[in-house]
Amino acid sequence: MSSNPISLRTQRGFTLVELMVVVAIVALLAAIIIPNYVHARAQAAVSQSEANLEEIATALELYYTDHETYPASGNVTPALFGGVTNPYLSSTPTNALGRQQYVYTLTAAAGGTPATYTLSDPGEYDPTTLASVPQKGGAGGAAQLCTACTKLAYDPQNGLYGQ
Repeated sequence: MSSNPISLRTQRGFTLVELMVVVAIVALLAAIIIPNYVHARAQAAVSQSEANLEEIATALELYYTDHETYPASGNVTPALFGGVTNPYLSSTPTNALGRQQYVYTLTAAAGGTPATYTLSDPGEYDPTTLASVPQKGGAGGAAQLCTACTKLAYDPQNGLYGQ
């Protein structure tokens, strides 16, 4: 019986320095990728809310065309438009931040001004994700982009804007 002892010098493996370099590279890649992924998810939530607000506004305008009035104020659900079988809004849109319902506020016609409405998103967003959304009002009527806005809203006069 012959035994061939394997010496420690002939075994192949990674040195501690090589392992530390690999760990450092993986950590660097994670530090770059994870914040970009988190920001992309936050931006997707804003895009979803923008699309939902515009869909609700379209449903309100179609309702107004058919009834010559807007529905009463409240949370945006199919019941607001007359029930589940209404032709305007078939499901309840919710935002991506906790599945909150949008709020619809009707301002009645008065003093010769027509009725109007405001749609509000109750969610609070990262201000960096709303940087491309105009801010309501602005100096001299010029649309300014939101730099510190955290909420989204929509009305027929201003369209989509940040608050």
